[in-house]
Amino acid sequence: MAGRLLFELVIFSLPFLVFGLYLLATRSAVDAGQRKWPVQLLFAIGLALATIAWFVMIALEPRDRGMCIEPERVENSVVIPARSYPCEHRPQDVGVPRPRPEAQPSDAPN
Repeated sequence: MAGRLLFELVIFSLPFLVFGLYLLATRSAVDAGQRKWPVQLLFAIGLALATIAWFVMIALEPRDRGMCIEPERVENSVVIPARSYPCEHRPQDVGVPRPRPEAQPSDAPN
């Protein structure tokens, strides 16, 4: 849990750190007589960091393909906690069409 909290704090602080680097770089660039970094480059860096963080969060999310989750709910003023249970359906078959049953031949002669 502490690792997850630390990771989220680092991800939260990244834009501020990048902005601080931007301020340092532009101040030194102006002092040296060069032009500032373009805003488009900073936007691309921020977009790349956000996308990487999104994929990392997806990769670190705990999941089990055979388990379904029933969310927490309130019934009769009593909080019923969330629970995991084995799925009755097969999540890996979602979107796959079911085979049609074959027509059974009738026993009656024509």
